[in-house]
Amino acid sequence: MLIDINAYIGNLPFRTLRDNTPETLVARLDRSGIQMAAVSSIDALFHRHPYSANEKLFHDLEPHKDRLISIGTINPLSPHWQDDLQDCLKWGMKGIRIFPPYQGFETNGPETKSVANACAQNNIPLFIPNRLEDIRQHHWMDPAKESDLTQIADLISAVPEATIIIPNARAITSSALWKRQDIRNGNWYIDLSLVEIFYRLHTNANTIRDLADLIDDGGANHILFGTNLPLSYAGPALVKHAQLPVDAETLKNISYRTAAKLLNITL
Repeated sequence: MLIDINAYIGNLPFRTLRDNTPETLVARLDRSGIQMAAVSSIDALFHRHPYSANEKLFHDLEPHKDRLISIGTINPLSPHWQDDLQDCLKWGMKGIRIFPPYQGFETNGPETKSVANACAQNNIPLFIPNRLEDIRQHHWMDPAKESDLTQIADLISAVPEATIIIPNARAITSSALWKRQDIRNGNWYIDLSLVEIFYRLHTNANTIRDLADLIDDGGANHILFGTNLPLSYAGPALVKHAQLPVDAETLKNISYRTAAKLLNITL
């Protein structure tokens, strides 16, 4: 079984996503052999106020709630973000997403800490994508900024009771997430979507062992399955999943068991 921790529906302002609806997402999951996905609204990220996009996400996913798990979006610069959080909880959303570089606040700032504390109090994870997509291909109006992993490490240290999921992260072992011993065993997770793995045919194989080194150093418990659909194809994550040098029980944790626990879903 596979639970995709990192998927979206909605519209990206900078390029067409080919009818990115719940129905097409379910079809993509079926083609890739993925049973469930945690789904955020791209629209909510770019709205000045995410309430309407969160409400639409709830209603759009309702017919597919056995497959698609809704993740709400919060903007802590909104004066009523606590109300937005309560609405997301009322709708049964299983996590909250923020994207500080796009929303205009620091990843280790007071706004982020407030949201992290609120998520911890409500026993739901906070999603902070490292990036939305590859910044080298960004549109000129796209800020193309990343959530700084050092600042995310600061946040994990400041709010240790929060569960932080960092989709689309890269260069983990060279970042503060792994170098800081005080948070090495913290409640943080990455997904397989964009992380580098060791490929024998790569011309610089020794420089792209990020995922392999993380596993060798004992970090397999921080890994979740995720694709970044439809901004990325599912194939690369599936290839990485198939090559993971872990035992059968650890592979089950990465594939679905840890995600189910974090999202409080019964399989």
